Order: sequence, then C-alpha cells, then structure tokens
Amino acid sequence: MEKLKYYDEMRPRWANDYPSIDSIEDVWKFYKECGYQNPQDSIISLFNDIDWQQHRILDVGCDNGLMLDFICNGLSNVQGFGIDINPKAIDRATEGYPNLNFLAYDGAHFPFTDKYFDVVFMSAVAKHIRYEDREGFYDEIKRVARYLIVIEVDAKEKKLEKFSDWTFYHSNFEEEFNRYFRLQSLSREGGDMLGVYQCV
Repeated sequence: MEKLKYYDEMRPRWANDYPSIDSIEDVWKFYKECGYQNPQDSIISLFNDIDWQQHRILDVGCDNGLMLDFICNGLSNVQGFGIDINPKAIDRATEGYPNLNFLAYDGAHFPFTDKYFDVVFMSAVAKHIRYEDREGFYDEIKRVARYLIVIEVDAKEKKLEKFSDWTFYHSNFEEEFNRYFRLQSLSREGGDMLGVYQCV
C-alpha cells in the first residue's frame, strides 16, 4: 500500500512538471547530444535477436508514445503497448497514435496477463524507481514478458541524485540487471548501457 501511495502522490507531479519531448526529431537530437552516433540504428538493432512469438511489445514509461511508434514502425508485424503513470502523457499518446495501445497504470502492477509480451522495453525508467520498489518492479517485467530491452545511464554505484526537485535512484545497473535477468547482449553508447535480457 505504501508503494501505491508513493506513486499516486507522484502522478500529478509527472503530469504537470516533468519535461516531455514533443517530436521524434528532438529525441534523436537529445541522443546525439549525449554522444550517440546513430541512435535510430542503435535502438532498432536491439530487437534483432528477439525470438518473436506473441509479436507484442510493452514500452514501460512510454510518455507520449514517440519511441513506441518509432520502434513499431521499424519492426514488422509487432503490436505496440505503452504504460505510464502520467495520465496526461497517455492521453497525448492515445490521441497521437491511435494504432497503438496505451494505458495509465499505478506504478506497481502491470495490467496484463502472464507472458503477454515478447518484450518489455524501457528507456531511462529504472532510475526513477525507488530502491525498495525495484524487486517488485523487476518481478512484474519477468511476469509479463520473455525479454527485457533496457536503455539506462551507465551508473557504477548506488547513489541518490537530486535534479531540479526530482530524485534519481542510480545503481550499478549492469550488476543489478544481471542479478534479476539473464544477459543476452550488452553495449554502451553516449554514457548509457543498452542491454538485452531474457526474463528467466
């Protein structure tokens, strides 16, 4: 209950205060400013070795749907779903991409049945999850998907970072993901780690 209360209290802050990028071109500009050479290819190539069965992908922390739309356009025969605790972002995503499926969620429970997805994708999300909530969050990923594709800052230590009234919960993410998932491939670019994991 305490976890649900925390994310319930965070929801209006996300809806009203957290910055959101409004065009995919600005997304790529941001990635390049961070040091990526070709972010489009770097991201789509993460899906090359997925053994597709359900042909469904879930973008956790999808914001307004820009990245999910890009991924689904870059893959063939894949149905896209996105969840976010920010209901305003979900409204924008639903309006902008009616061919995709978007849901607001409570920050703790993914509203899907077991192994409904081939892949959970998340970019710059783990650092927003409190340390005490991580295990349950990762358990939900393992419950609903067979693979996890993650882009996260390549932090090396557990460290709280305050940034403009927000708190980032950094970890040694490489070590952390290896504890909860089975590594399939790992690369680094622009200060990020880009990992493909099996949910076992």
